[in-house]
Amino acid sequence: MAAGSRRLAVAGLAFALVVASCGSGSPLGSGETKSGSGKSGGTSLSAGLASNLDKLTSYRFSWSSSGASTGAGATAASTGSFAITGTVINTPNKSIAVSYLGVRYIQIGDQQWSSFDGSTWYAQASASSGVDLSSYLPTSDYATWFDVNSTQFSPVGDETKNGVQCVHFKGSDSLGKLYGAIAGVSAGFQADLWVARDGSYPVSGAYGFTTGSAGAVGSFGYRFDIININDSSNRIDPPANPVPMPS
Repeated sequence: MAAGSRRLAVAGLAFALVVASCGSGSPLGSGETKSGSGKSGGTSLSAGLASNLDKLTSYRFSWSSSGASTGAGATAASTGSFAITGTVINTPNKSIAVSYLGVRYIQIGDQQWSSFDGSTWYAQASASSGVDLSSYLPTSDYATWFDVNSTQFSPVGDETKNGVQCVHFKGSDSLGKLYGAIAGVSAGFQADLWVARDGSYPVSGAYGFTTGSAGAVGSFGYRFDIININDSSNRIDPPANPVPMPS
């Protein structure tokens, strides 16, 4: 199943959350993560911070989206979970390496390659004829989970996350209550985000729920981590001896 289809399957409830929250006002935050003490009582989370990842020289990332249920109310265990890892180099030459469901992709400039075993690599005629790797980056789903509810996140303190000095934001209890109202079940809720003080880019985040009702257990959510930021070890090299993509 294509990445977009899997994300559509597990993001259905996220869409419901977005629709339900639209009546609560604009999602645009008034906060600025570079100023203030970063403690409770400050401004809310700014929206659009994921775009600041494009200003980094390079970074590595991992992110996952999950939707799973077992027990009563389900004829069998079901899951829509997936995880993606990769490396991004923004300068001097835009390059992306991604691993998703056992398939590896490399894109350097206008060239793209893919491999199903990490050994044999297939060359696309051009990057435009290959897979849109931007949809595999953590920036692609960040807005769905954090931007739309940014005014419901407040700073709770300064912390180091993944080796970066960050402001820690937590989502309000109203977000958890919103989910409970939609799902009609008891829910354990987590909404945490760490934003770099220098550069205001998201470093780590988790937004999700664990539910239980009438013997059924389920989970739904999204989490990501940005690591090795601007690290000289971040390299993306073209594969050796690639073969043309089969027609």
